[in-house]
Amino acid sequence: MAPLLQEHYIAVASDCDDPEEEVIGLAQQLEDAMMLPFVLFADADGKFLDGYSGVVTPPYLIKKLTEFSAR
Repeated sequence: MAPLLQEHYIAVASDCDDPEEEVIGLAQQLEDAMMLPFVLFADADGKFLDGYSGVVTPPYLIKKLTEFSAR
């Protein structure tokens, strides 16, 4: 999974107690944003693509990463 992340993604961390305005805007588009962590996918222009809230399995994360890197 690390090579996929390193080749196609930029990871951004945000402090949930003091999040950046852009992060709030993306998170508000996530309908089921009920619990941490949030994983949000955005394109190079910052447009929300998809995301999920809470813990997921590695196979699910790999599936999502593969889908978006193929675009």
